[in-house]
Amino acid sequence: MTTVEKVLTLKQIDLLETAGPRHLLALAELVREVEMARGQSIYGETDLADAIYVVHRGRVHLSSGTTELGAVGPGEAFGTWALVDDSERGQRAECAEDGLLVALGREDFYEFAGTDPTILFGVIRVLARRLKTLVAERPEEARIEGEGMQTGEEPTEDSIPNP
Repeated sequence: MTTVEKVLTLKQIDLLETAGPRHLLALAELVREVEMARGQSIYGETDLADAIYVVHRGRVHLSSGTTELGAVGPGEAFGTWALVDDSERGQRAECAEDGLLVALGREDFYEFAGTDPTILFGVIRVLARRLKTLVAERPEEARIEGEGMQTGEEPTEDSIPNP
């Protein structure tokens, strides 16, 4: 892939939507290309999240347990939480068609972002928007646990803000 193709592919990651051309060019130097073959596992549910992926060519199926979560194709990112969370993936990603992925590792991203925090501010804004959407769409699942409380205090109905 050319640098321009990598930049255009990275631009598809919503967490990087506020990144400018200079940032995207620098990040393009950090990504790795991952050839994929039909049936190949990209990651499993218990694998630690260490990279975000964007499909350049091909198709990837995402699932959790026996539940199909969907498929992603060219220009679509998956595993985006890997940039901010190093917990287990919680889903499987398997190649449905031969193709090519672009992977941006979390450690590479943090090392780069440490040199210019403006990219982190953009990521925080996108995460805040995701959280607001979650609260609006599924208020019963969006809870704030113990915000502003002392350790060991039990939350009461009055101590939990109404979103």
